[in-house]
Amino acid sequence: MHYFRSLACVTVCSFLACAQTNIPALPVTAANPQTSVPQPTSAQPTSWLTALWNLPIFRFFAPFVQETDPVQSPSQPDSAVPVAELPPCTIAPLPAITDADALDFEASVGSSAVVDTDDLMPTTAKALTHLQSLVDKAGGTVVLKSAYRPPAYQAHLQAVWDKWEEVRDNQQPECHDLRASVEQEFTGHHLILTQRPVNSSDHTRGLAFDALVSLPSSARLNRRSVTQDSLARLSGVRRVDILHDPVHFKFVGAARARRA
Repeated sequence: MHYFRSLACVTVCSFLACAQTNIPALPVTAANPQTSVPQPTSAQPTSWLTALWNLPIFRFFAPFVQETDPVQSPSQPDSAVPVAELPPCTIAPLPAITDADALDFEASVGSSAVVDTDDLMPTTAKALTHLQSLVDKAGGTVVLKSAYRPPAYQAHLQAVWDKWEEVRDNQQPECHDLRASVEQEFTGHHLILTQRPVNSSDHTRGLAFDALVSLPSSARLNRRSVTQDSLARLSGVRRVDILHDPVHFKFVGAARARRA
């Protein structure tokens, strides 16, 4: 019953508001000098919808409308929640390469240009040429991986090995980028976890080269079975640490090779 009474009241008030806004204004004449219609104070006449909204029954509900939360415009996004910045990594980065020769080597990593045979000692270079010739006659191949290295480049390899040893087990989020960059350097230089680059290398003295030698299982030379080690001895070089560094050949001299 209260609902229908309220609805009826709203309907009646609506018609009254429309009727009030549609009353024509009587002109002021000499016969009726005191008859006048008050003019609205605003430049635009009040619409029936505004008049209806200003009725007391709607003013009663105004406080409830104003207290509701306004709907946020889609064009105004929520304020971004600040993301906490990670603290800086406490591990120092890799030392920068400053030596010109070492920079050239670093730029050549992954290509054949990193293999420098021109700066090998003459006796070592001659032994390498001899080994390549013997392996070729036996039906095999020699793939060079490294030869002469500048001392500054050797120091860089040591720094990479040491830094990887320091960060490879580090799982701190702030050190993620450093760990990834050091791992890339470590794998790119084909370093071995169990073998740290030495301070004074045979490579920096021009006395060694790294080579992958492949021979057929039945390789023969002058009707005799041969291996890469027997051919190395004939050339004046030998593998000094077959277990840990099987591609490393060091010059030992022609006289020792003849005795072998």
